[in-house]
Amino acid sequence: MRKATYPPENIFYQFLTEGSQQSIVATGSGHIHDTWWIRNADSNNPDYILQRINSKVFPDVNLLMSNIITVTKHLKDKRLDSDPMEHLEVISTKENASYFTDAEGEYWRMFRKIDPGFSYDIVPDPDVAYQAGQAFGRFISDLADLPHTMIQPVIPGFHSVTMRYQRFRQAVESDPCKRRQQVTAEVDMADEYLNRMLTIPELERTGKLPIRITHNDTKLNNVLFDHHTRAVCVIDLDTVMPGLSVYDFGDSIRTAANTSHEDETDLTRTNFDTVIFRSYADGFLQSLGHLLTPEETHVLPLAAQTITYIMGIRFLTDYLEGDHYFATHRPGHNLSRCRTQFTLLKKMIQQHTFCTDTIGELLEKHQLSQKS
Repeated sequence: MRKATYPPENIFYQFLTEGSQQSIVATGSGHIHDTWWIRNADSNNPDYILQRINSKVFPDVNLLMSNIITVTKHLKDKRLDSDPMEHLEVISTKENASYFTDAEGEYWRMFRKIDPGFSYDIVPDPDVAYQAGQAFGRFISDLADLPHTMIQPVIPGFHSVTMRYQRFRQAVESDPCKRRQQVTAEVDMADEYLNRMLTIPELERTGKLPIRITHNDTKLNNVLFDHHTRAVCVIDLDTVMPGLSVYDFGDSIRTAANTSHEDETDLTRTNFDTVIFRSYADGFLQSLGHLLTPEETHVLPLAAQTITYIMGIRFLTDYLEGDHYFATHRPGHNLSRCRTQFTLLKKMIQQHTFCTDTIGELLEKHQLSQKS
């Protein structure tokens, strides 16, 4: 976490909050923003989540927050009082803005904390995977009637294989930190699997995969659960943009069906959990299958591989460039993340036929196989 030049304890009073601040503690495992949990001294009022926005990653803070406001308002309008799913609520500043700018030019935002709001970095059981699949599938479904032109890309080319690969090759060639010789095997693997990973981009280019409003960062820990392990809210809406539903599916599988941590150093622990794959896909198709085209359902297994590949070369690129994008906590941290992704990718490819057959079985289960 970067040191805050403006005390985060003082930020609470810049927003239209209820109650008073009892304590503030750093929280979260995200790579990008700095996050604090503000406990309310008044038990009748909510706690809050305060974030200092990383404007190096998201330089257009106005656009970032405009997208989030548009999406959260649309989701709020969808929710009934009896609906177990909640939506993020942005807390306005006292000047009725969606974020606060401090004297040092840092940007801050606040959300009402979802209570209790449990999250998982590693899926504990198949039911949690099913619940997460339902939640992310419903997220796309609930936004299906919001024109994707209402949301603008905050990071153009975020899931672009060609763009990510080109930047990776530039890092390899320039080798600014003289780390190229340490990653020969990883560079070779990135080159070896490139053509396989260009399949979905070609389908998108030719219009065979529809553009939808998607989350684009569907890690398991971006779903919050209640005490009964029921999914109650999708969070971290920074990368909500026009995109592909299959990539949202793929990123969830990348995290949920990985048996190890994202930065695992013992790669013998990194495997592809086919039970979790099936459970997540079951929930995802239950919520969204009625909207998906045959082309989308056909490439769901490949989408998981593609997103895993993209993340692998992103971690590798950041390592080669000097670890300036993803937060690191030890030497070689991004390299560990890359190696975990590439190990997982190999395991996914080995199970490709199983995954394809599983999607077909689930489509029949949900009576979606006749869709044309």
